[in-house]
Amino acid sequence: MSGMSTAAPTADRQGEVVWSVLIVEDSPEVATLHRRLVDSTTGFKAVHVSSNGEAGYAAVKRLRPHLAIVDLTMPGGDGLTFLRRIRQEALPLEVIVVTASRDAATVRETVHLGVVDYLVKPFAPERLRQALMAFGRRSRVLRRDQLAQDDVDLVQSSGAARMQRLPKGLKRSTLAAVESALARSERPLAADEVGEQIGVARVTARRYLEYLEVIGAAQVEREYRGPGRPRNRYRRAQATRT
Repeated sequence: MSGMSTAAPTADRQGEVVWSVLIVEDSPEVATLHRRLVDSTTGFKAVHVSSNGEAGYAAVKRLRPHLAIVDLTMPGGDGLTFLRRIRQEALPLEVIVVTASRDAATVRETVHLGVVDYLVKPFAPERLRQALMAFGRRSRVLRRDQLAQDDVDLVQSSGAARMQRLPKGLKRSTLAAVESALARSERPLAADEVGEQIGVARVTARRYLEYLEVIGAAQVEREYRGPGRPRNRYRRAQATRT
């Protein structure tokens, strides 16, 4: 945990929270994939792509994004130097590292520099989406004045760690039933529809659906029908790889 204060998110026209994301990646193809995934994840928008750490640092100073997705090995300014610099200056930025670097010393240093997640290439797109959603939930928790132990546990753990331990009150059997309902459906489902299929209350189904969204196993779509709050519908996340 970096202990940094992340700026409050902005909102779109429908009042939905939007976190701005900077991509620091020297491969145009990989940067394009990252940008598409960020922009397709509810609550996130890629605001700029920088091809190296030096350009990334300038973009941080100019755009003040909430989050950066950073490669480590880049000509013209590597990711570790970028990380050290923003930490030294205490810039309000959180970082997800996406890299082919696997050596323990590099992982250890990025942890000490306070990255919120570390993804090793190649990885499934839902793993990056999972990291994004984990960042969003973590940041919302950190905006509270006081934190309970469960809140601290959530802030401390990465997206991958949370996949191994269900939040308090959730059951594996019910989670599997919700996942099966999404897998069987050819269209996105609302919480009340999932609840009716598996025999639980709408509120219960919604908790499981929100959890699946956080870990990247489900995607949410907003259904707008006139004035008022939109209705959330969920579909199973695609499992293609990058």
